[in-house]
Amino acid sequence: MLTNKLHYLAFILIIGIFIGCGSSNPHIDTVKDNLKTQNYQQALEAAEQAINEFPNDPLGYYYKGVVLGDIAQDENDPAARTDYYDRMKEAFNQARSLAEKMEDPPGEIENMNVVLRTIWSKEHNKAIAYATDDSLKQTVPQPLDVAAQHLQNATQIIPDSVLSWNVLSQVQYMREDMDGAITALEKSIELQDTAAVEDYVRLSDYYRVNNQSNDAISILNEAQNYYPENINVIQKLADAYSAAGRTDDAVNTIKQLIEKDPENPQYHLVLGTTYYQRALEKSDSLSKNYDKIFELERKMKQSSGQQASELKKQITKLQNINDGLQSSISELTNQAEEKLKTVIEYRPNDANAYNTLGIIYQNKAATLFEERNLTEDNKKAKQLDQKARDMLRQAMKYYENATEIDPDNKEYWQALFRVYTTLGMDQKAKEAMKKAGLDQGQGN
Repeated sequence: MLTNKLHYLAFILIIGIFIGCGSSNPHIDTVKDNLKTQNYQQALEAAEQAINEFPNDPLGYYYKGVVLGDIAQDENDPAARTDYYDRMKEAFNQARSLAEKMEDPPGEIENMNVVLRTIWSKEHNKAIAYATDDSLKQTVPQPLDVAAQHLQNATQIIPDSVLSWNVLSQVQYMREDMDGAITALEKSIELQDTAAVEDYVRLSDYYRVNNQSNDAISILNEAQNYYPENINVIQKLADAYSAAGRTDDAVNTIKQLIEKDPENPQYHLVLGTTYYQRALEKSDSLSKNYDKIFELERKMKQSSGQQASELKKQITKLQNINDGLQSSISELTNQAEEKLKTVIEYRPNDANAYNTLGIIYQNKAATLFEERNLTEDNKKAKQLDQKARDMLRQAMKYYENATEIDPDNKEYWQALFRVYTTLGMDQKAKEAMKKAGLDQGQGN
């Protein structure tokens, strides 16, 4: 197959005796003649002869590298080119090493970078074609695999090509090879004094997809050093902290966003949601402690003396812990409410904010109902029941607001159905059940 030998345009042909070397190499012309006719094997043999007979002559190694590069490109399978490119680079390195010892090295040595750049561009551009050209994609079973191999060849030829490493990361991501995508993009960023902000963000996304939350946080912190005002970096960092369970760091990061853009309702929504997620985590602990208290109280009724005293101490300890949890949950919930109400001020048609407020009040009611079920004081139980129902009625209003804004959202109607049912509002419950897509069996 005929190929376009662009690098010949850059060759400076040396004829006869090397200036500064004082010796001739009759095999070089044979190499060049065979290259022109694409008799690569004969050209390679002539280059080897040149090296054997004139081991200190850099041109033997130079032309050996040129021949190996042409042989590589003549291979249809890009994976079959790898070894030839290795040998090409080795020959060029040897040629450069010998040339450095000469007072007046042959001009071809200066062309090595041109040759490498030309071959690199062919590999790189071929990769892009297989990744993006629909007609070319149809010529091979796995075009993205072929594209990736061409890019690996490109980075083998010019290891410090930021562009090839960057494109390789994108192709590996398209191939769903997350480790490969991460490694390539890490290399691209490493080769730059300061990478583009998009590269840092994309690498953080790759880490997140690959369940490497801590690495995502690390690269985003690095990005923030270079781009401290970039909103996207801060947003991604907040998400990464949340994914890693570092909610305090997530909250502080979101606060940075609000400081930069205090009237952005989305930031208030994220912060309010984050506050409430923290409250829910503490609520889980609170609920588990209530279950333990209930069991310990049951045992204490059946005990006496030292055993009963010890059980009493355990109950008191858990009650004190719950008091602290209750206080923290109340504070976080209030903070969440404040932020969500701020969202509604700036964006009154935000159904998500209304729905989250509904969830907050519904969960407040659930906590009160649970406390009601645990108390043996009938008067207190009645008071708790009334408070719980007041909370449910407040949740109902928020859910109704959400359904007015987004009447096709079945989740909002499902929440309303449950609230209506608990409050004994049977007719409204039936209407909500229908809009929620629930049948009577599911409703019960």
